[in-house]
Amino acid sequence: MKNQKLKYFAEQNASALLAAVGCIVLWILMGVFSNGIRLISLIDNAYTASFLAIAGIGQMLVVTTGRGAIDLSIPGMITLGAFTSMGICNGSNAMIIPALLVVICEGIVVGFLNSMMVIKLKMPAIIATMAMNYIIITVTMLINKHFNVFSTPSILKALVTYRIGNTVPIIIMIVILLAILFNYLIKSTPYGKGLQAMGQNLAAARLAGVKVVRIEVLTYILAASLAGLAGALISARVTGAYLGMGDSYQMDSIACIVIGGTLMSGGRANTFGTLIGSLFLYLIISCIQLMGANAGIQSVVKGALIVIVLLIGAADRKVRSQKKYQKVVNQAG
Repeated sequence: MKNQKLKYFAEQNASALLAAVGCIVLWILMGVFSNGIRLISLIDNAYTASFLAIAGIGQMLVVTTGRGAIDLSIPGMITLGAFTSMGICNGSNAMIIPALLVVICEGIVVGFLNSMMVIKLKMPAIIATMAMNYIIITVTMLINKHFNVFSTPSILKALVTYRIGNTVPIIIMIVILLAILFNYLIKSTPYGKGLQAMGQNLAAARLAGVKVVRIEVLTYILAASLAGLAGALISARVTGAYLGMGDSYQMDSIACIVIGGTLMSGGRANTFGTLIGSLFLYLIISCIQLMGANAGIQSVVKGALIVIVLLIGAADRKVRSQKKYQKVVNQAG
């Protein structure tokens, strides 16, 4: 029984486990190319990856709905969240909570509109969210003129820079707690079970009584809200907001969930795999930078990683499908 559980765990988390091993290998390689193997270098990369992981969890939820869904409005929401939070706060600690509430409200509106375009207008998610991303960017450009976005509240700054024992950034602990929360949400609640069911087979989920519309609306709202909050935290980290600051997260938010074991076809999410995938991605970037490669090479490597992981996943699913078919044939015989 224990061996069967371990085998099942390994099958369900194969990509995440490989990525974890890859993180260790890359960390060692970083030590070879720099000043030795140091724990602080791993922690620093985990710190940078934490901000991506927040947006990645949102992307993971949308992808899990199935039918090739991807949220391309995440970069725009990150930028809008950054401008809104910095503009409303204007350096004041008293305005942090109101600012974050406004960012969440923006996420609710954007997520709701995204879901309505997908559900009611029957638009492919990738097209609907791409259109929304352009709208968000335009809105951000319009409000940009009326905000002071380079004055960061001290409490918000401390939240993203404070280190426990001068070693572990508190933001890493917050993101781990966030991952625990969403892992519970996906594995142990009607919402999470319904989300995975509709990602595996939408028609069957409907027949089973899953409230697919409600789940899909909530999923897009959660994704947009998480992206907005990620933008607020990123702006506090870099002490300001600027146009296009979320652009790099479009590809990265997809790459980290693919590496972490979330199925791009939908129906299976891996929250902790998303954290590992985010770390793996930034360790790759750090290694490339240490070797003196330019930004273009980084993009090529990210794209290649996505393709390789998808190919491995497709091959693995094919093998498992054949094994199941053979098992059914043997039982019938």
